[in-house]
Parts: sequence; structure tokens; C-alpha cells
Amino acid sequence: MKKIDKTKAELIRELEDTKKLVQELNSCQVEFEKAREKYEKLLDSSPDAMLFINTQNEIVLVNAQFEKIFGYSQEEILGKKLDILLQDKFRKKHSNMVRKYFENPNMRPMGSHLGIYAKKKDGFEFPADISLSPLQTDEELLVMADVRDISKRREAELQIELNYYIQKVTNSMLKISLETMSLADQFDRILDLILNVPHLSLQSKGAIFLKDPKAEVLILKAQHGFTGADSLPCSEIPLGHCLCGKAAVMSKLVYAEDMGGIHEIHDADIFPHGHYCVPIVSGKNLYGLLNVYIMEGHKRSNREEDFLTSVASTLATIIDRDKAEKEKKNLQRQLAHAEKLAALGRFTANIAHEIRNPLTSVGGFARRLDKTIPADTKEKGYAKIIIAETTRLEKILKNILSFSRETVLNITENDLDEIIERVLLMNEFLFKEKSISVKKSIEDLPRFPFDSDMIIEVLENVFLNAVDAMPDGGDLTVTMEKKDGPDMPMVNVKIKDTGGGISQEQLEMIFEPFYTTKATEKGTGLGLSITKKIMESLGGTVKIESEVGKGSVVILSLPFSG
Repeated sequence: MKKIDKTKAELIRELEDTKKLVQELNSCQVEFEKAREKYEKLLDSSPDAMLFINTQNEIVLVNAQFEKIFGYSQEEILGKKLDILLQDKFRKKHSNMVRKYFENPNMRPMGSHLGIYAKKKDGFEFPADISLSPLQTDEELLVMADVRDISKRREAELQIELNYYIQKVTNSMLKISLETMSLADQFDRILDLILNVPHLSLQSKGAIFLKDPKAEVLILKAQHGFTGADSLPCSEIPLGHCLCGKAAVMSKLVYAEDMGGIHEIHDADIFPHGHYCVPIVSGKNLYGLLNVYIMEGHKRSNREEDFLTSVASTLATIIDRDKAEKEKKNLQRQLAHAEKLAALGRFTANIAHEIRNPLTSVGGFARRLDKTIPADTKEKGYAKIIIAETTRLEKILKNILSFSRETVLNITENDLDEIIERVLLMNEFLFKEKSISVKKSIEDLPRFPFDSDMIIEVLENVFLNAVDAMPDGGDLTVTMEKKDGPDMPMVNVKIKDTGGGISQEQLEMIFEPFYTTKATEKGTGLGLSITKKIMESLGGTVKIESEVGKGSVVILSLPFSG
């Protein structure tokens, strides 16, 4: 055995030294644990996800925030490749980037704007900003990655940018509305603007429809992005049918993420798509619809809906302005026409006064001569012709003077039923002579104020026109009833004939002075002009509905204040 040469005192001293070393080691261990705990707390208190990667691209340490953001526990993630946190399409490229980084490690702060997306355990991807810091330990070189979820920041940035583009598009639309161009050209340019706004998930396809004022149908007015095989499937959409027609009827934005069973009009083999159907409304008036195509499966977006709704409102403003401009031009034309008519009236009145006296003399002398000329002579026939033509000219002068003179009203309480009966009785012999059957359906109404002489003149003109329209006889139907008007009740007198009717082209000019559908010797073209002038002076209206081959209906409307 080896002899131990140490004395007891030496052994005691060594034991004391060993105890001191053990105490120091324990103290160091405690300090180490405190430092590690403090470091881990610091890591876990970070608002960002933090992870450490070794040169083999393996995750060796993560903090608590990492577990919250990515959804992995430490047991699940430690030792895994960093690629697990990346989009599949970037994994190979990223591995090469990590290798090059370890060859030349350096600090990379956040805000590099690399457009990085990280992937959570559930597969959800989010935009991230990442800083990198190399860390040399005793064993190996590590890289600390600080990962920050910037979804909210990116959303805010996109919203700010989108708001900029939306404001820019809105300003451009308002500018377009002030330019001198057709409504269709304005729509084309607006579609081009809105379908090219960045950050909106819209296909570059869209259309604008306007409601047909004469039918319950939407008519295509502008389209964008449709060519060849992807041609626009709908040029007319009945209101209440298909997605667009239903959105228009409801006056409410309608969304569809795919075709599904929504289409009723066109073939289901059309290109896959979804829709935003946005009604164009001003107050309670439906003007049309903005139809924008989106990618199939696209999720509904409030941001997009707000933008498209504002576009539709701007379109409504543009349409209102266009209507106002057209009404203004129409009023200007009417004013110019009224001034011409006034000048014509003054001129014709002067001419009529100049002709009236000598014409009266000619007519008077012709009638005297007619009484002295023997019957069955040429001279007797000549006198008859002179008398007939003089009578016709006197009637023309009477109409001209009636049209050109200032209307002076004598409003009194009258029975309209009685007035109609009187005028019918005055023309009873004429109706029988022309084989015209008269039918009446007149509502019993109390007396109310109007100018009876003026109404008699109006009824005379209308009845005589009806007689001329039925040279071979027919039916004349007179009805009277009270109707509610927008401001006050109205009395409608309808006079219907079974004559040949009036074409649409003639109807548009029927109230023009000196315009007539009759032969020249039968009319002056002033009867309906005088009728319109009288009815308007009484606060009423005159309207004619007609169909060639089926006859005409004249509707006289008087305000009823009885």
C-alpha cells in the first residue's frame, strides 16, 4: 500500500479548502441560476418572438412570446429546422441565405422591408419584421432572431396607401365629371380608374348599367376588361333577376364569392369569378348598377365595399349633373322656342289684323253677289268658291288671333259635367252626319273653379280633331274622373277616338304651332297649340296617347279644388 505521508493537520487543512471550493462552486451555481433565470425573464418579457439558431439551421432556444405567436411549445420546436416557420416556396432559398449569413455574420436591424412572411403551427401566415444578431458562445456560433408580427402595422400602411389611391381616384372622377364628354365616355374612364387601384382584390373587369326609364331592365352602358373568350355575358338584366337585378331592386350592395347558383341569364361555363354588385342610387331614385368582378373565392372586404359604395355615389352625382345639364339645355331650347313663338305671335297678329278687315269686305261683297247671281251659272259657282275660301280664311285668322293674344282668364265656379254635355250637344248634328257614336262615363263631381269659355274652346278643338280622325265614322268615348296628383287632386277628361292613330314621330311635334297631320285645306295646325296654351294657363295639362291603326286618346287634366 501507498503510504500516506500527510499529517492530520494537513488533511484537515485540505478538507477545509475543499469545503471552501464546494461552497464557492455552490455559490457560482446559485449565481448562474439567478443569471439564467434573469436572462430567461428578459427573453420572455420581450414583446417579440425570439429564437436562437445554430449553424445547422436548427432552433436551439425560444422565448415565451415565441410560443404565443407561433403556437409551438418548446418541446415541439427545439431541434427543428428553421424552415418549419417559413412558407414552402421560400424554404430552399432561405436555407442558402442562412448558410451565407453564418459565413459572414453581421447585425441586421428591423425595418429592412424585405416582405417576409412567417408561418404559424396552424399554417396561418403573417407579415413579419426580423432583426438578426450573431452570438458567439464557448461551444458554437448562434444567431438570435427577433421576430415581430407586423400584421396591424401592415394593415394600417395598406389602409393609408389605399385611402390615398381612393382619394386620388375620387378626385379624378370628379374632374372627369366636369369635362365635356358623353356619359358613356365618362363611365369608360371611371371604370379604368377604379379597376386599377392597388391593394384591391378586383379582377380588371367591370361594367356599368343604367336603368331603362321606359322598362324594368338594366341596360349596359360601359364595360372594361372584356375581350374575346371573356366577353361580357350580359347586356340587359331584368330588374329582380340574377345577382345584379336583385341588388338593383333592393338598392343594396350584394356580394358573391363565386358563381354558385346565382346566375340566371348566361351560361355557367363562363370564366370563374365572384361579384360586387353596387346600386347607383340618388335619394330614392335608382339610376343603375356598378358590377365589379372579383377572383373566385375572394373573401368579402369592408374596405372594398366602402370604396365601391363611394364610387357608386360619385357615379350618381355625375348622372345627376348630366341630367341637370340636359334639363338646362332643354329649358334653354324651350326658352328660345318660346321667344320665337312670341315673336311669331306678334307678327302673325299684326298680319291677321291687317288682313281681317279687307277679308271681311271681300266675304261680305261675295255673299251679296251670291244672292243676285242666277242659279246654274258659272258665276254662281265662282261666288260659292269665293265664299267658302273666305270663310276658311276667316277661321284661320280667328285661330291665329286666338293663339297670339294674351290669355285673360275668367275663373268662376262651374259644373264640368254640364260643360261637356253642352259641347257634345253643340256638335250632335256633326256626329250624326259623320256616323260617329258617342259614349260617356262621367263621374259626378261638385262645381269647382275654372274658365268655362276656355274649356269650351278646348273641348271644341279636341272633338273636331276626333271627327276629322274618323272620316268613315267610329266611336267617340268621353270619360271623366278625379285622380290624386302629386300636389293636389286632378280631374281627368279622356276623349278617345277609333281613328287611324298618330305615329310616334308625329306625336313628338303634335303641339307645335302650324304643325298638322291633316290635309292643308282641313286644318291650320293651331288647334292643339291653342289647347295646350289654354290648359297650361289654367294650371292643367294636355297629353295625347296614340297607336297607329287603333286610334288616339286625349287626356285633359285640370286642378280640382272643389
